[in-house]
Amino acid sequence: MPWFAKNINFLASGDLPAHWSTQDKNKFLNKVKNFYWDDPYLFKYCHDQIFQRCIPDNEVSSVIKFCHSEACKGHFSSKKTTVKILQCGFYWPTIFKDTHTFYKTCENCQKVDIGQNVLLYNSRLHLFPRKLRLRWSDPFIEKHVYPYGTFDIENPKNDNVFKVNRHRLKAYFDNFPSENESIGLNDPVYKG
Repeated sequence: MPWFAKNINFLASGDLPAHWSTQDKNKFLNKVKNFYWDDPYLFKYCHDQIFQRCIPDNEVSSVIKFCHSEACKGHFSSKKTTVKILQCGFYWPTIFKDTHTFYKTCENCQKVDIGQNVLLYNSRLHLFPRKLRLRWSDPFIEKHVYPYGTFDIENPKNDNVFKVNRHRLKAYFDNFPSENESIGLNDPVYKG
């Protein structure tokens, strides 16, 4: 039975269970006022004034898989995957928890290759910086992965190797083609 069966039963028949207390009935009626039944689908009217289709439990994994792995050649983070699901117009109550669990069990997202270029997060505190600086430092090369989540990374400029926590690294892709294009900025010509 789907998680929204009580909502559908009420919207279709208008009857509440007799064994519920007044408090339970008021709580349910307050919650169910945001739902709309259009046979065979149930929709939720959200705060952003958009109707989202309620997904039964047996469709949740396929929706998450599509929005995480298939859409736009993805493997997005759990937050980005949740945003994509909501943008597609789907809803279920445990959407954030389910996408986070799926992300944590995705092999491609958790895989780290030796020799991969990574950026290092600079977490030093600067009280009075003289200029804006990027928080992500130059690309480093991963040399060794420890089973407890620590990495040895090498600075290619001076061959220094040091250990860092996994949470301070982000994959770096440098294979984008660079385009050298110049645009001439000549004085405008006025016709008149």
